[in-house]
Amino acid sequence: MHILGLVAYYLSLAVGLIWRLAQLTAVGLGVWAFIDTLTHDPSHFIAAGKRTKGFWLGVNAAGVAVVLLMGPTSMLGLLGVVANAVYLADVRPALQYYSPVRVRSSIRFPGREGGQGGRGPRDWTPGR
Repeated sequence: MHILGLVAYYLSLAVGLIWRLAQLTAVGLGVWAFIDTLTHDPSHFIAAGKRTKGFWLGVNAAGVAVVLLMGPTSMLGLLGVVANAVYLADVRPALQYYSPVRVRSSIRFPGREGGQGGRGPRDWTPGR
């Protein structure tokens, strides 16, 4: 019976660790959704055909608050996790379509100047 007691003890420790990891993941998901909402322009929400930025800020803030207060395993905590996951799975990809594209300022051609490559057509240095 002593071995079964040890197995039960270590199994309960593992389950407790998994629950803590799930709670931290739920809070991290909510914080990520909230910060991502802050970084987008309000006009992108309208252009994507989604609700307003203020609406999603409120939903994500409420989701994080409920998960922190009630835990992700409660019924309200589960709703908070789902609300944050809906933002990340549905709204965020639609908003990324309207985010500005980062373009390199110059084109590098391989094989010039010691393997570092030369500059593109914007390089107007003499002797080229």
